[in-house]
Amino acid sequence: MIFKSLRMPLVAAAMLAFSASAAQASGDLAMAKKEGKVVWYSSLSLPIAQEMCNLFNDKKMGFDCVLHRSGSGKLFKRYIQEAKSNIFTADVFHTSNLGHFVALKKQGLIIKYVPKGADKFPGAFKDKDGQWHVLRAFAYVIAVNTTKVSPADEPKSWKDLLDPKWKGRMVNAHPSYSGAVSNGMSALVNKFGWEFMDKLAAQKPRVVQSAVDTDGYLVRGEADISSGSGTYNSFGHIKKGEPIKVIVPEEGAPLIRSAQAILKSAPHPHAAKIFSDWLFSVEAQQVLANHGLFVGHPEVKTPKGQMSMKELKILPLEPEDAAKMRKPLRKRFREQFGV
Repeated sequence: MIFKSLRMPLVAAAMLAFSASAAQASGDLAMAKKEGKVVWYSSLSLPIAQEMCNLFNDKKMGFDCVLHRSGSGKLFKRYIQEAKSNIFTADVFHTSNLGHFVALKKQGLIIKYVPKGADKFPGAFKDKDGQWHVLRAFAYVIAVNTTKVSPADEPKSWKDLLDPKWKGRMVNAHPSYSGAVSNGMSALVNKFGWEFMDKLAAQKPRVVQSAVDTDGYLVRGEADISSGSGTYNSFGHIKKGEPIKVIVPEEGAPLIRSAQAILKSAPHPHAAKIFSDWLFSVEAQQVLANHGLFVGHPEVKTPKGQMSMKELKILPLEPEDAAKMRKPLRKRFREQFGV
């Protein structure tokens, strides 16, 4: 297993880095100020992630949020590579692949910490043992360019994507980079079997890095249809007046739950806890909801005109299934899609 050789050095480093604060239920602000910063590894789209960091820094808490934004797969790989070299930079880890958190939890690489108020979140937004919590969620859906696709031609089912008329007109992101795509495609394979993925590859879609990128290709007219977009990113383009329409297929849509946890090896543990408390506060969660994301905070209001999670028919994917599917899905994708 990928973590086997990391277990001993990680545990030893964690004892040194975290022993001073292990007994504390929450972060100590005076200690956080001495630590000076919190390093956030996040797969949240760059404009929103930077907005969240800036909002926190504007509070002048005495330490700063330092953002490292990348795709879920790259963040996970980066953390593993750093850990192998006993380099511990990240404090708070946030990606859209729940399989990452199953693996991190299994190897004892994240701590049990419940951000203030997160105990009131619904079950789908938290780990039963309190080691990770879902910061934000969104639906994995079909999206179309409304100037290129007429209402009569819009797909109604995921299987409609396999119609020959879409060959060469589609964009699909890569599951090795994007946690949203890894989990989204895993849920679709669970529903329809590997044959669906193979037939989708035969449509010769343009393959891009991230689920965030797919809508950009629609906006620029470089693709007519996306076989997997995130609702929050699509809604952002729609608000700007871009010709994009979100389609939730009749079978339902995968719910992409993007979790967050504090790493056991965090070099700034007090800052990590205080920052996490803020990200799960009603203030920060409302900002995320305003960007079209689903959140777990019970006091947050869904903005007018945006989809609520209650109206979404969900294609399920359990965290353990996401973990099991991660490697075989990436392998099959490379074989069938050729990238």
